Amino acid sequence: MAEGYDFLRFLFTKYSESEYLTEAWTPIHVVLKQFLQNSSENFQSMSYQTIYCQIYKSTCKGYKERLFDDLKKLIIEHCQNIKVQLDESMKRMIDDRSNRHKNIYILQFINYLHQFQRAIDVIAPLFDIVYVKPKLKSTIRQELISLYKTIIIESHINHIFIVLQQLMNTSDSPSKETIGLLVHMINDITPESAMKQRDLFKRYCNDEDILNEIISSDEEMITSASRTASKRSADSLPGGEDQPSAKRTMNMIKSPHSDN
Repeated sequence: MAEGYDFLRFLFTKYSESEYLTEAWTPIHVVLKQFLQNSSENFQSMSYQTIYCQIYKSTCKGYKERLFDDLKKLIIEHCQNIKVQLDESMKRMIDDRSNRHKNIYILQFINYLHQFQRAIDVIAPLFDIVYVKPKLKSTIRQELISLYKTIIIESHINHIFIVLQQLMNTSDSPSKETIGLLVHMINDITPESAMKQRDLFKRYCNDEDILNEIISSDEEMITSASRTASKRSADSLPGGEDQPSAKRTMNMIKSPHSDN
């Protein structure tokens, strides 16, 4: 009984700042960077279970919010480094104007995104049990993916689609598999982009659910446009200004008035 009490007292005794940095965040930070760099083959010094225990212990010792803030700072730093690499690749592409550099730019964009998604699939479960959905009103994965979207996707997505359209009509076009991978990953992070690139997604996306969503959106747009056109047509009829609307007519019937 006493041993159990001693363990709980140890578990819930708050870290000092230096203890948090040396005993918790530093080893966690090292492993998270390995995940982000997809260098799991070097993941020998600390097991997945061990890092989970470090995260759990940090939350018990009063560093729950600090740990989440440090995680976000690490992800932001990682995303900013990726953005620098993509910015440089885009600059070389613009300066060179060759299809080769256009392909390199697209492939780098795909590779970075693929690596990030793989890393987040490993990292998110470590933190989701601590930062439950009611706390964030989302998930850790959504929070971290949102950072990537804000820093990288929103800066480069329009350039990527423009360059891709330029290449698709040439002999240097990326393979169908490469384009398919790109559209799937983009849809996973930013579905609204799928709606803006309907023709591209219909041509290269094999996911039936995504296609049905796009087709449904197309049908809604057509229906909405048809209704708008019909309304404008009725409003433009000769003498239309003098014709009472259905609503006005009903009001007149319900509220008759007599002349004095």
